[in-house]
Amino acid sequence: ILIRSPREKRDLREDISAAPDPLRRGKRYLWLTTQKGKFIKPCPCTPGYIGCNYFVINLYLGCPLDCTYCILQSYLADPWISVRVNLEDLWVELDGFFKKRESRYLRLGTGELGDSLALDHITGLSSDLISYFRKWPNADFELKTKTTNIQKILDIDPPQNTVVSWSLNTEKIARDEESGAPSPMARLEAAEKIAARGFRVGFHFDPLIIHPGWKSGYAETISVLLKTIPPSRIAWISLGSFRFPPFLKKIIRLRFPGSRIICGEFIPGRDGKSRYFRPLRTELYRYVAGLIQKNGGERIPLYVCMENARIWEDVMGWKPRGKSALESTLSPRSR
Repeated sequence: ILIRSPREKRDLREDISAAPDPLRRGKRYLWLTTQKGKFIKPCPCTPGYIGCNYFVINLYLGCPLDCTYCILQSYLADPWISVRVNLEDLWVELDGFFKKRESRYLRLGTGELGDSLALDHITGLSSDLISYFRKWPNADFELKTKTTNIQKILDIDPPQNTVVSWSLNTEKIARDEESGAPSPMARLEAAEKIAARGFRVGFHFDPLIIHPGWKSGYAETISVLLKTIPPSRIAWISLGSFRFPPFLKKIIRLRFPGSRIICGEFIPGRDGKSRYFRPLRTELYRYVAGLIQKNGGERIPLYVCMENARIWEDVMGWKPRGKSALESTLSPRSR
């Protein structure tokens, strides 16, 4: 990492804690450190909502992108981006993790606390991770991103258990609410290259946001997606509606006073997060899921992220019987 970083830009001594917006300025600073606790944690799923048995590998903390809706704003106080570099400890932890679960299909990924590829040209972590996961064919490993920073991955011989996935939205939301991120069309061009290279790809329409022109906006993105990427190369597509803890509302108002995404019709959910009223969420999901299915995506595994059984039944026509049931539907063995 140091070799790839210009020497004149290495300076960790400056005190930036008093900056007017330390979170924004901190996106220019990289802190190389070690993970003191466990790397692998279950994806946080609230009781009362259906989870999917996904496991998160925490290597990044923070992100150079600056999306208005990002929940990291609500609990990241450090004015820098952290990268955990003690990979030898990660490999030992992963070996033990897999040996306890050799008979199960597993999904693991990075990208929960920071974009998986935004800094990959500096860290090169994607190469190390993909190389490690080759020896565990019972697991799908996912790299989640909003960027087009894929060059290092294109240089890798693709294993079939690596999924490179993109968060997608409408052009308007990307332009107004996802500062620093490429357009959805640019992300799809990157996904096309990755799929052509032989990797499986995934997509996350999360958060789906109600805004002027949302129906035509999502229709355009999905139409291009399914014209660009062969459905056979798509591992899964997830849907999730905009949700946020109450204290994030104040942060969004302070950091992004021009944003209107918090001005919709919301109600507290079981997890304490503000969510669109259930009829609005149902309409969102039904419309987007219908677009995917009508445009040739009938056989693409589709799931709803962090929603209750009623939403699943209203939108998908069925509900998983727990985390393991949803996990099994996403397994390549089930297709």
